[in-house]
Amino acid sequence: MVDKIKIENLSCYYNKKCVLDSLDLNVVENEILGVIGPANSGKTTFLRTINRMNDFDVTYSRKGNVYLDGDDIFDIDAENLRRRVGTLFAMPIPLPMSIYDNITYAPKRLGLVAKKSDLDGMVERVLKYASLWDEVKDRLDASAMKMSGGQQQRLCIARVLAINPEVILFDEPCSGLDPISTAKVEELMIELKEKYTIVLVTNNVKQASRVSDRTAFFLMGKLIEVDKTGKLFVSPKEKETEDYITGRFG
Repeated sequence: MVDKIKIENLSCYYNKKCVLDSLDLNVVENEILGVIGPANSGKTTFLRTINRMNDFDVTYSRKGNVYLDGDDIFDIDAENLRRRVGTLFAMPIPLPMSIYDNITYAPKRLGLVAKKSDLDGMVERVLKYASLWDEVKDRLDASAMKMSGGQQQRLCIARVLAINPEVILFDEPCSGLDPISTAKVEELMIELKEKYTIVLVTNNVKQASRVSDRTAFFLMGKLIEVDKTGKLFVSPKEKETEDYITGRFG
């Protein structure tokens, strides 16, 4: 197994208050790493450090190292990093334009695809990958804002795939979706790991148990334990983990 992401002794602060303490964790290539834990456990800070979204927060500071394929992410140009590390947020955020333009906007801006025929092919490919092509192929010029919530989230997944990332970060991707849409997104994540490395932050413990290869449990800014999902959910090493996954708190 090859480490795609490696975190060494990472501590993160907002206004000098520690919210993530001395984290050591790896993400293996082509796995789904689930990250669970109650609110204020450091999960989102962890994601926002990997894609350097916290660079925009003047109250944020950090110590420690994060590596992508052995390269320090803080030495990589931020825009290039975010092309390699795509992010899907809790609420779908389609751009106020057509379905087609939502997908082609970033590739055209980044100069990844130029020819109209290549753009057309890319749109079809990523929509099929996102299990959305059959639902929208006859209305690509329609506004993405008129799609259902589940369709918008799958469109946002297609939009991430259009920039051909290496890693995809999912931050509560199903929090606002109905059970049917949730099942489609979960099925898609399992398919995507064949090509991409995935980190899934979720408050849905059952979701982590369904889709994750390994699961990490965070509590109050600390990594309590990480293990293969089947093992962690059946026989966790730490009492705090057992209490959380059995619903005693959180």
